[in-house]
Amino acid sequence: MSWYVIVGIVVVVLLALAGRRGERPASARGLTAPPTPERIDEYLRTGRKIDAIKAYRLLHRVDLKTAKDAVDARERELKG
Repeated sequence: MSWYVIVGIVVVVLLALAGRRGERPASARGLTAPPTPERIDEYLRTGRKIDAIKAYRLLHRVDLKTAKDAVDARERELKG
């Protein structure tokens, strides 16, 4: 292999890795199972409110504020 080919391969690999920087696998995000209303309740009961909001957003395809408001309301229902 020539020197130029090796440098080209290294550049391509580095660019591919740079594009993925900051991404975490689903298991690292805490969402290993498909979101369901029951799972959202489980997250709330175990104090994982951020995971509950993420799951709500995935399940209902809504924006962050809508999901947070809905999860806050559900949390009040579960406590009351």
